[in-house]
Amino acid sequence: MTDHSSVPLIIAHRGGDGPAPENTIEACRLALERGATALEVDIRLCASGELVLLHDRSLKRHFGRNKLVCRTNWEKIKKLKFNQQEYAISARVANLYEFLEEFGRKVPLILDLKNFCNSSITLSNAFVSAIERFGLTDEIWVSAFNPLILSLLKKKNPKIRTGYLFRNFVPVHRAIDAFLQSDAWHPHYSLINERFVNVARKAGKELYVWTVNEESVLKKMEPFHFEGIITDRFF
Repeated sequence: MTDHSSVPLIIAHRGGDGPAPENTIEACRLALERGATALEVDIRLCASGELVLLHDRSLKRHFGRNKLVCRTNWEKIKKLKFNQQEYAISARVANLYEFLEEFGRKVPLILDLKNFCNSSITLSNAFVSAIERFGLTDEIWVSAFNPLILSLLKKKNPKIRTGYLFRNFVPVHRAIDAFLQSDAWHPHYSLINERFVNVARKAGKELYVWTVNEESVLKKMEPFHFEGIITDRFF
């Protein structure tokens, strides 16, 4: 059973807000140096079947290319360069294998699965294969806004720990979660109050709250206990 009175994990959101591009190995290394105790990154499936660390569904924001990640091969993605004027440290896009080689078994990892135009089945199968290959089935958390992804992961390997992401705690989420059997909830910080936390604990859920970037928000949350806070900054 989880000890809810323990010190929460400080989870670097996409590697944190720093001099290296988000979701890169370099950003994650820096986050750990700056005090993060866990890492959160976004995962997408590209056209050639590799799982890559990218948040956006397109390559527009970071690389100026109006093309979807799911329509681009890994060989092209790994050659892309982030805007050097925005970042003091250069880095390239990493794939999930590279990320797990670097950080697996070293720190807790939360992997946020995105599936804009991929088949949920294809994405979940690729992800489970990667995790099982590294023997990390019970050493990571998988989060997603899409409940189908979480359900497929649990069916394929019940040992995988899943976290249901949501911004609004509406009745439909509670109804869906009854079938998901998720291990954790990943709520937006605006939802946190005594009633919500009590509901979560009665449901047996761990809580990882996002994205907590202001000290005033953190102070309001102090009366409650969480397994982790997801943040761009490290208090």
